[in-house]
Amino acid sequence: MCRKDFFKYIISAFIIILVVVFVWFFSSRSETVYVSPPPTVVVAYPQERTIKQSLILSGHVEARAMVPVVPLVSGTILNYPIKAGMKVAAGQVLTQIDQEAFRQQMLQAKAAYTGYESSFTRVSGLFSSGAASRQEYDTVKAQRDAAKAQYDLAELQLGYATVTSPITGTILSAPMSVGSVASPQQVLAVIADLSDLVVRLDVPEKYFDLFANNSLSLTAQIVRPGDSISKEVQCFATIDTVAPYIDGESKTFQVVLQLQDHLANFKPGMYVKAEVFFQSYENVLALPLAAKKSDDSCYLFHLEKQDSNEKSLGTVEHIQFDTVVSDDQWFMIPQEYSEQPFVIQGHGTIFNHQQVSATYSTGATQ
Repeated sequence: MCRKDFFKYIISAFIIILVVVFVWFFSSRSETVYVSPPPTVVVAYPQERTIKQSLILSGHVEARAMVPVVPLVSGTILNYPIKAGMKVAAGQVLTQIDQEAFRQQMLQAKAAYTGYESSFTRVSGLFSSGAASRQEYDTVKAQRDAAKAQYDLAELQLGYATVTSPITGTILSAPMSVGSVASPQQVLAVIADLSDLVVRLDVPEKYFDLFANNSLSLTAQIVRPGDSISKEVQCFATIDTVAPYIDGESKTFQVVLQLQDHLANFKPGMYVKAEVFFQSYENVLALPLAAKKSDDSCYLFHLEKQDSNEKSLGTVEHIQFDTVVSDDQWFMIPQEYSEQPFVIQGHGTIFNHQQVSATYSTGATQ
């Protein structure tokens, strides 16, 4: 064997020994198994609450008295001192229409009436003395009465040229201007009493008996939704009227709510939500709606121990019961669960009998 072959065998043997040592080293190491920590959930105990069942509908604010003012005569507007937002009193002048044509008609009618009145006075004296016939008397009297009617009509039309406010309120719209031609077909102004605001609701037919039989005791809350610019505004409302019939097409009936407070924050035309309260449950055992899963089921938490970090370790139990009473924040639960904490956060990633680490919601520990 040559020297070159000898070194080849030595290198091969060394490699084999090295492989054996590596295999033995890694096969003799103990396998490390990673155990994930239990998921963390938030739990809370049931609380005694007052739950008010309600019906939420949408509508728009209206003024009960919203009066469009139209002139009864036509003519050029000479004075128009009003504008939107102005408050006016009943009888206050809104518009002055050119009176000259109506004044001339009135003077003409007055002159005719004066003439016929003189004729009637003369014929009436002759008739009393027997110098005039009954027919002559009746003819002159009819002419005098007709002239008087024409005179009265001319005076009335002259008065119509001055347009006044029929109610006390606020002007919502004033679309005309000086120089415009007013006519009975055009609105001069729209006036509303903003101290008497209402919301009209179209309520589903199934609630008719509830509203019709309890209209005096039902209360409501009107909410003007907030946004990035303005805050949410609320006010109290009462039932004003309940329509005595059902609309055959929409299968709804109309309910009118009257706003009672904070009227300055609500204007005609505003979109609002109306929540009508029809049943109240005092001091019932309740949980926040966050405790419910999408299928209305819940998880109970059973405490087992406290760990070194003072976290509560335990298991969860999946339960389900019928929710009879609820509102937009809380739902009532059976009395038997009064001392049992419920999972209110994190129940979307856990399963029945799983071990979890729990933290208690503020004020939820017992």
